[in-house]
Amino acid sequence: MKNELQVSGMRCGGCELLVKEALEEVEGISEADASHLKGTVVVDYEPERVSIAFIASVIEEQGFKVQA
Repeated sequence: MKNELQVSGMRCGGCELLVKEALEEVEGISEADASHLKGTVVVDYEPERVSIAFIASVIEEQGFKVQA
């Protein structure tokens, strides 16, 4: 399942990479694509293994804000 999250605070490609790598380490997430230009993170994940709330917490642990 794919889901797009609105994320603020990403300023560059380094921010994108930080979010992408953190998310792709999580069991149940197969792919993540972050865009600082769009302010989005698209996550391909297995909802039976990982929740959107957990995905948001991983992004916020990297120092960015997930919009509700």
